[in-house]
Amino acid sequence: MKRLSLILCAILAVSVISGCGDVVVQKEASRRASTGESWTIMMYMCGSTLEENDGIAGEVLRSLPCDLPQNVNVLVETGGCRDWSIDDVDNEYPQYYIVQKNGLRLANQVSPASMGESSTLSNFIKWSAESYPADHYMAIIWDHGGGPLGGVAYDSNYGYDSLSVRELRSAFGSSGIYMDLIVFDASLTATIDMAAAVSMYADYMVASEGVMPMSGWDYEDLFCTVSDNPNSTGLQIGQEMCIAAAEKASEKEAELMSLAVVDLSKETMLSLAFDGVAQTLADATGTAMTLGTLRTALSGLEPIGANTQWEGYSNIADIGELTSALEGDFGSPVTNLKNALSEAVVCKYTGKVRSGMGGLGFWYPFHRDGAEIAKYRDISGSARYIEYLEKTAIDVDVPERAADLGSSGAFLEYMTAAETNTISAAADIEGRLVMAASRPELITSAYVNIYKYDPKESKYIFLCSDHNTAYDEAAGGYVYSFDGKLSMMGRTNVTMYPVSRGAMYDIYSVPVMFDGEPVNIRVLKYAEEDGKYCYNIIGIWKGNDPFMGTPDRTLTRLKTGDVITPLYEVFGENRYVEGRRVRIGFGGIKLEERKIPDGEYALSFVAEDIYGIKKESNTASLTVSGGSIHITTN
Repeated sequence: MKRLSLILCAILAVSVISGCGDVVVQKEASRRASTGESWTIMMYMCGSTLEENDGIAGEVLRSLPCDLPQNVNVLVETGGCRDWSIDDVDNEYPQYYIVQKNGLRLANQVSPASMGESSTLSNFIKWSAESYPADHYMAIIWDHGGGPLGGVAYDSNYGYDSLSVRELRSAFGSSGIYMDLIVFDASLTATIDMAAAVSMYADYMVASEGVMPMSGWDYEDLFCTVSDNPNSTGLQIGQEMCIAAAEKASEKEAELMSLAVVDLSKETMLSLAFDGVAQTLADATGTAMTLGTLRTALSGLEPIGANTQWEGYSNIADIGELTSALEGDFGSPVTNLKNALSEAVVCKYTGKVRSGMGGLGFWYPFHRDGAEIAKYRDISGSARYIEYLEKTAIDVDVPERAADLGSSGAFLEYMTAAETNTISAAADIEGRLVMAASRPELITSAYVNIYKYDPKESKYIFLCSDHNTAYDEAAGGYVYSFDGKLSMMGRTNVTMYPVSRGAMYDIYSVPVMFDGEPVNIRVLKYAEEDGKYCYNIIGIWKGNDPFMGTPDRTLTRLKTGDVITPLYEVFGENRYVEGRRVRIGFGGIKLEERKIPDGEYALSFVAEDIYGIKKESNTASLTVSGGSIHITTN
C-alpha cells in the first residue's frame, strides 16, 4: 500500500513541476478518506541563501503536493528569503500554506518578522495546532544549521538572524504544543545542546550530526508513511526518515552521513553523564602528566564539518568517539556516558566514513577562539565542561573567564617548563629527520610540514602535513622518514590539508579556484589490502559561509571540461598564490601518490603540546635531483 501511495504522490508532484498547475493555488482540493489517527505536520521553511543562490527551497515546495487523507495536514511557513523562485511566495511577508494534491494553498499571511525570532516559530506552531488540531504533531525546521553557537534558520531579510538554542527552547515552550517529533533539515543539529533545548517539548528529535545533504529528507516518503501508517510511533517514523534520506542522497553524500533519532526522554541522563565526563576532563588539568594523557587521547577525535583555514571551523566532535578515546584511561564516568548515549540515540544511520560515530555531537574547539568559548558558556548545560574549556584555552583571551588558571596544577607546571622548552630538527646519518625537544614531557604529538620552492615567487609554498612520525627513544625524539612520494592531481602538486583522521578513512581538503571563487576539493584517503594508499575525490565543497558560519550543503562533482587552479599558501606570509590550471579530461582526474619531482623542498617539524599549542621547528633542506633525495640541516 505504501509503495502505491508513493507512486500516486510522485505522479502528482510531477504534474505540478511540469506545469500542469501552479505551485500556489487558490482552490481547496478534495481529500481522500481518513486512514486513522490525525497528524499535523508543520514545516518551518526559512529560504535563506539556499533559495536565493540555488532555488532549493522552491524545489522542495514544488515537490510537496500530495494526495493526503483527511487525517493528515501538512502546513508550511515560508520566509527568510529576499528572492523566492516561486513568484507567488512573498519575499517580505511570512506566509502559511497548506499542502494539497493540486499545489500549495495560501491559508494565512502575517506581518513581516524574522524567522530567526522565537515568536515567529511559536506563532506558526500555535496557529497550526489551533487551525488543524490533531492526535499527533510534528515540527520540521528547514534551512542552514550552524551548530550550538549558530543555531538554525538564518533569515536573509534580517541580517542572517537565526534561531539560537535558547530561542528554540523558548519557541517550543511558549507554543504549548507537545510534539511527537521535532525534525531538523539542517546541518550540525544532532548535538547534545540541541537535544537538551527541545527535550521537554517532544518525544523524539530527528537530525543530522554532520552536514545535511542538499537533498534533505524525503518528504514524499514521509507523507506517505504517515498517511499509510498514522498509528506509527515517532521512533518508527524517524527510522523510516533516516533510511529514506540515505537512499535519496547521492552515493558520496551518503558515505558522509550521520543521521540520528534521539529519544528525548533519555536526554537528562545523557546530560548528567556528559557532565560526569566533563568533571574528569576538568580534573585532568591538575597535573601536566594527566593533562598530557588526556590531550593525547583527545587527539583521536574527528572534527565534523569544516576544519581548515580555507574551509573555516565547525568545532563539532562526536560523543561516541569521545567515549572511545577516553575509555581505557578514565574509568566509570566514560562508561556511564557510553551507556547513556546508546540509550538516547535509538536509531542512527552512518555512512561508511562515519561508521564509528554515535549519532550525537558536542561542541569542541578544535580551533580555539576566546569569544566563542565565552558564547558557549551561555549555551552549555555543563559548568564543568566550561571549566575544562577555560582552563585549557590558555593561548586565547576568554572574556570574563571564570576559571582560575592559577588553581590548575598543569598550568603552573607548564608555565615554568615552557620558558625553557625548545624544539629543533636535524638530519641523522640514516637520512631521517629527527625532532628533539628540551622538555619532551610537554609534547603530545608531532608531524612534518613539507614545502616546495617556487622559483616564480622566490618563496617556499606549503604542500602538505605528514603525520607518519613516531617517537624513537634511541634517536632522542620524533623521527620522520620521507618515502619519496607526494600527492599529485595529474602531474600537478596540490596542497593537502588534513581535515580528520579516522580509523578507516582520512579526509583531506585541497584549496582550488573554481568558477572564479576559492573552494575546496574534499578527498578520502584509505588503505587497500596491499597497504597502498588510495584517494577518492568526493567533490567540490565551499566550506563555511563567511557571513553565517554555516557549512555548505552541496557537494559538486567535477566533470569533463571543468578547470581548477590549485592554491598554495606562501611560507611565512599571510597570502596565497595560484598554481598551474588543471582541466578535467574525459577520463576524469585522479589524486594519487607519485614520486617527488626534482626540485628544492623544505621540511619542518610541528610539535603540539599538552595545551594544543603548536610550535614549528627550524627547516631542513630536501633536495631531489635525478631521483636522489638528500636531507640536510644547517
